[in-house]
Amino acid sequence: MRLRCWSIVLLFGAALASGAGLSFQEHAAVQESLSRVHPRMRASWLKERGLDDSYYTTFHRPESTGLACIGRWPWGPSWEICGRDTFLYLGSGSGVRILSITDSVHPRMLGQINARGLVSQVIVQDSLLFVACGSWGAQIYSVADPANPRELGSMDAVISDVCVKDTFCYAAGGDSLRIYNVATPAQPVQLGAIRDSGDLVVVANGYAFSAGRWVMNIYNVTDPAHPTWVNSRDGPAYAMFVRRNLLFCSSVQPDNMTVLNISDPLNITQVSQVAGYGGEGLYVDEMYAYLSCTYEHHGLFVVGVSDSSRPVMHDSIDPEGAEELEPYVPRPNSYGYLADHYGGLVTLDLHDANSISEAWSGYKADQSVDIAVDNGRAYVANGWVGTQIIDVSDPARPASLGVFDTSDSRGTNAVAARDSFAFVGMSGAYGRRSLRVLDVSDPSDPTLAAEDSCHGWPQDFVLRDSLLYMAEPYQFQVFNVARPREPVRVGSCNSQDGVYFGLAVQDTFAYLISGTLQVIDVADPTSPTVIGTTPVGGHGIAVRDTFVYVPYGYDTLRVYSAANPRSLRLLGFAPLRTHTWDVALAESSAAVATFNGLETFSLEDPAHPQWRAAISTPYGPRRVVYAPPYFYAAMWEAGVAIYETVGVGIGERPAVSTQPMGLRIWPNVTSGRVQFAVDARARASDIAVFDISGKRLRAVTLRSNAKGGAVKEGMIDLTGLAAGVYVARVESEGTSFTAKVVKTNRR
Repeated sequence: MRLRCWSIVLLFGAALASGAGLSFQEHAAVQESLSRVHPRMRASWLKERGLDDSYYTTFHRPESTGLACIGRWPWGPSWEICGRDTFLYLGSGSGVRILSITDSVHPRMLGQINARGLVSQVIVQDSLLFVACGSWGAQIYSVADPANPRELGSMDAVISDVCVKDTFCYAAGGDSLRIYNVATPAQPVQLGAIRDSGDLVVVANGYAFSAGRWVMNIYNVTDPAHPTWVNSRDGPAYAMFVRRNLLFCSSVQPDNMTVLNISDPLNITQVSQVAGYGGEGLYVDEMYAYLSCTYEHHGLFVVGVSDSSRPVMHDSIDPEGAEELEPYVPRPNSYGYLADHYGGLVTLDLHDANSISEAWSGYKADQSVDIAVDNGRAYVANGWVGTQIIDVSDPARPASLGVFDTSDSRGTNAVAARDSFAFVGMSGAYGRRSLRVLDVSDPSDPTLAAEDSCHGWPQDFVLRDSLLYMAEPYQFQVFNVARPREPVRVGSCNSQDGVYFGLAVQDTFAYLISGTLQVIDVADPTSPTVIGTTPVGGHGIAVRDTFVYVPYGYDTLRVYSAANPRSLRLLGFAPLRTHTWDVALAESSAAVATFNGLETFSLEDPAHPQWRAAISTPYGPRRVVYAPPYFYAAMWEAGVAIYETVGVGIGERPAVSTQPMGLRIWPNVTSGRVQFAVDARARASDIAVFDISGKRLRAVTLRSNAKGGAVKEGMIDLTGLAAGVYVARVESEGTSFTAKVVKTNRR
């Protein structure tokens, strides 16, 4: 299933048109394209196209000013794998899975590492694991206890690839080849460096071979403090593997695997070549080269190289999800393992090199693009893998519960959930688009409960009471899901824009944001109607009371008044550090997802948010939601992270209270009368009703039961008033309590 490769190519033109000065849409297009480029090659990919993205080219230090990461589910596409003895180390998203292969067919997860960023390389030596994370540097972990890995030290530079020999670590990336002494892993010491443009590096016989898309450079590193250039060789290399005096190189465009004799680095000669086969993954043992191919041919190919001058093609396999493959084959080579992009980990039966087969697959993960949290579980729209279900009852230790796997047919990009059902928006082969309802009563085995076709690719959901609101290209739809196994489309309307980045529903109005901000009257869900359009683009939206929050353009959070939903009015704005994706509201703060992390704002003055805190994330979040008392961020390839506010002035009120609010009104949707009651905490002397603009209404019937001069309970009659949102307020010793009621004209 590789449909999205076609759409990526279409995005390139827009992304590259303006060079380094990218608009949001161009930046987003480039990001989507980069998701199909190996993390270690992304900086050079951008450079080739005349683009500059400091996220990949500048070293980042983890930082936080008032936000704390509580826990992470770091899984995403699997790019890298290595092994030692009976252990595998699988780089997946922004994490590393530590797996036991005592059962060769079914690797069992023992522990995990939450890396600083997307994992671009993993190398194991003895009980040390080296994890390269591109612009987040490279970290060294002790894996002596596989269930409890410990970070020991780090190399703080842009590092896309590493090679470890004895007590030296050779690191490529950031326009330099660096050499570190790692004899003391807790304190790596940089010994030497030399300017170099390579993305990957191997070392043999005292020489380092650094390669990239255009050239291979060879350096004498016998004196690690003073590496010197000795030779170069034209041509791209995407993967390299050394077997004594032979260097196996895999390249793309042209697609080839080339075997080089490097016994004399000053006079490198070609031994043989397998033309037409090349990619970004390569593993070689005494008998075979296991070659990942991605363009002219696709899949994993087994090539006999016992006689390296006469390579012999044996067999190949093309597992599902195999956009990029990284092989590892322990000795003896009865079974091998693939880091299989969104296919996770694949076990291969290699007993017969002429007839290899897939024995098992698991640990699938793709891009986390949407998230919903309900009753201690997080539901993640996980791209081409489907819907991931995560236990977040202990937010410090998120754990996979199950997955509704659609990797054979459809991608998932929107999700909502309540109780025993999850609602997911899907798109896939041959233009099939649908709303699927999943029965998640057993989260380890979610099943399809219902399905309904959609006009377009569902972009975002809001679940309110028995109604599911859906934004899709050029359409807004409403489903009645009171019976989740029998969803009924009750209303729809056309809308202006083709792609929606966000949807919010407040009272009787829905707010759609993309190239414009549209307000839809949903008071009658069978007949939703666009009543207002504001010419402002954005990429997420949140609404509370009469305030609409829109992450806008490059670096602004805008606030609009929806007192008149037909004509929104700009109230204020707050600056952001970079491009934005989404916004979520807590009780007294807002969190904005940017391309670099999360930023939070105090909403003490709702019209004028004040910047309070920020935290760098392993990858820029696509979606952020608030489920008290935490913010949950879906971070594309880097999985899911959970954050809490710790800075002064932005702490949230407890999520659960055993006491009612100061003023209660029921029902809160009415065509006429409502009842109200004032909490014992409030000694209310007056109750008043206001329209949405803040005007106090005199022509409202109020009947109250006053005891001892204090209002305790009564009735409010809204009969005769126009449909809309009204606010009741009581005053009590300098404190006000408010409650909203929605007036409809339906009985």
